[in-house]
Amino acid sequence: MPPMLILPVANGVLPRPNGGTIAGMFAMEQGKMLAELGVGRDLLVCPWVMDSQSLYPVGVLARLVDIRQHTVIGEHGQERAVLLAVLEGREHARWHSLRTAGGYIFSSSVEVLDLQGMRKEYPVISGAGWSPAGGYTEFRDKSDIPVTIYGTDLMTGEEVSITANLGGLVEQEQAHTIEHAIIRALKVYGLCSVRTLLASIARETDELKQTLEFSIKYTMPEFLGVTSSGVCGNPMTNLAHFYLAKEFVDNVRAGKSLDASLAAARRSTMSQLTQELGLTMQQGLRTLQGLKKGMSHDDTPLKVETCKKVISRFPFEPWG
Repeated sequence: MPPMLILPVANGVLPRPNGGTIAGMFAMEQGKMLAELGVGRDLLVCPWVMDSQSLYPVGVLARLVDIRQHTVIGEHGQERAVLLAVLEGREHARWHSLRTAGGYIFSSSVEVLDLQGMRKEYPVISGAGWSPAGGYTEFRDKSDIPVTIYGTDLMTGEEVSITANLGGLVEQEQAHTIEHAIIRALKVYGLCSVRTLLASIARETDELKQTLEFSIKYTMPEFLGVTSSGVCGNPMTNLAHFYLAKEFVDNVRAGKSLDASLAAARRSTMSQLTQELGLTMQQGLRTLQGLKKGMSHDDTPLKVETCKKVISRFPFEPWG
């Protein structure tokens, strides 16, 4: 097959296959490759993974249906020419090898994938056509743990969601971790597979533990649960925000300066959290306790077969 242009995109934003469209704005130098490609031509849109500075091999074959020049006003009031391109999704595909020429990326080994048809052997959740924004995990009992991921349809702007009941398959803390990991996988890779789910679980729990260590070491409870994928809502962070706000207001009303009020509120908040959750003073163990007891997360790696079952319980995409 002739070489196909590869278009790297950030944040897993991919057009929905079978006719979904997305619009992107490019600086003139960046949009030059699309202008040279021409309307009506196909290209492969693939996620660029910031953590590893690499191109994820699975993306969406898309057709360039429109490209035109626009003028935008910069933050300092200066005019700037940009190219606005509209891409129409065709089908999922992957590249097997890459080459570069003239600063562009090409592949002569692109394979079309029927990911929905392969779900029994290769379960995945597609992030193409929508942008996950958050989620929530409900715990009713061990056999009833619904997990919902919600986001926005990139074409219509409407809210969409996917839900699965993970009861009887994993514990509450694992379900909460899976919720965050699926969101991260869809945002980063545009696809939640066994491999990207496991990678996202490891990354998410590592970042949560870092926020715990940082917040305790520097007495800054406002940073608890803040990761690169968003803010984790959990008992510990909710209590932290409540205590911090209350203590700060009380200190200001008592006549303390803003800086002194904040410093005192931070110390009091961390002390109350440590006492209420019964956290040990032993550093490594304290972090694990905070992760499980405070944040309702579990950093235990899931078995591959469990990951497959988890993914299979979710729909392939929000549209059924």
